[in-house]
Amino acid sequence: KEPLGGAMLRILLTTILSTAFLGGAAMSQNAPQYWVTYAHDTKTGAWGLGWGKTDRQATINDALSRCAKPGCKSGDVILARCIAAAQGTQGGPWFGAGNDANTAQGHAMRFCRNGGAGSTCEVQAVRCGG
Repeated sequence: KEPLGGAMLRILLTTILSTAFLGGAAMSQNAPQYWVTYAHDTKTGAWGLGWGKTDRQATINDALSRCAKPGCKSGDVILARCIAAAQGTQGGPWFGAGNDANTAQGHAMRFCRNGGAGSTCEVQAVRCGG
């Protein structure tokens, strides 16, 4: 089973990348690109974030290490500077990504509010690298 928010994060990624490239905000070929991801254990609720690495697998390993439970599974791994996690009173966690902290936080909060978690949501973490 896909971790909570995985499908929405994938849709968000497509939107972010399309907007960036069509809007002329594509990165220079010489600029480093950073990965973000999350890991989540649906049984215990544990989660961890990976960010700020130019190596995809290192980012996954960081998220899994921070999740620190045997049931942790990596979620979507995408190119972005920031990742955020939000928790709702009736569900979550929900994850969002973006190229700045406000965008990542906004996406995580929107997923939380729209994902059955109710209207009472709180950002638990925002991490940016690069």
